[in-house]
Amino acid sequence: MVSDLIDPSSNSWRTEMISDEFNQDDVLPILSIPLSQVGIDDRLVWYHTTDEVYSVKTGDNADEICQDFAFGLWRLWKNRNEVVFNGIHGHPLEILETWRKSTTKYRAFVAPEPANNCHRVTKPITDYGKTSGMWQKPRYETIKIYTDAAWCKNTMHMGVGWLGRDFAGLLQATGGSGVGYCHSAAAAEAIAIRAALMACIDHRFDDVIIESNARSIILMLKKEVVIDFSIECILGDIDILEQKLMSVSFAFVSREGNRAAHSVAKYVFKDRRSLTWDCIGPAFLFNFLA
Repeated sequence: MVSDLIDPSSNSWRTEMISDEFNQDDVLPILSIPLSQVGIDDRLVWYHTTDEVYSVKTGDNADEICQDFAFGLWRLWKNRNEVVFNGIHGHPLEILETWRKSTTKYRAFVAPEPANNCHRVTKPITDYGKTSGMWQKPRYETIKIYTDAAWCKNTMHMGVGWLGRDFAGLLQATGGSGVGYCHSAAAAEAIAIRAALMACIDHRFDDVIIESNARSIILMLKKEVVIDFSIECILGDIDILEQKLMSVSFAFVSREGNRAAHSVAKYVFKDRRSLTWDCIGPAFLFNFLA
């Protein structure tokens, strides 16, 4: 049973058991499959249409199907050329992942800019749009949370970091984890946001702005682009965690404006531990925050 491979106390894969029981080529792909941290219910997923009915006349997803088809043909042609001219045989999972990344990047690029004051029905969420590289203070009593991830394609190892600052720019808490695996950089960025929300609950930050330089993930969370089904488990967790806070908003921040969270992600990635710091923070953050 798959459930036997999962540690119920931590909602994580039993790494040693999987390493012992499966072929080594299959270990990392299994460990990289995302697991729910809050226990979302299993459900059938149909993301092509809102009414769960699809026909050749369906127009909502026609463009996306054409995009998938076009990028798929291009990826197959590129792989064919690698085999014929260079003798390189790509792994099927890597080919599929590259195909998925190409379509995701394209859709994020052509997606319209978020509209102002785009609210969810379930709770007040303000669209702060794209932020600059300079510090922009939030409202009084609002905590701004920055998130980022570090991920290695070869080992699928990841590190996720987050930090929270108040309206005066003072650090309230920071932390991250470098003990997990995931199948893509997008998954790592989504996991970083999930970790940040869990930390907000632990620290009783009820009014927060979550900022990330992963534009595609932010658009998915705002329901402005089609959700990537490969990380739907993580996004489902985020949706549930949101409901436990008074107010949550998501915004895209430039990479330049997200250096502090990136430094935390890199630190835990190399250290391979889960760490949390209080308002004093670690020494390597001082210059970034200053």
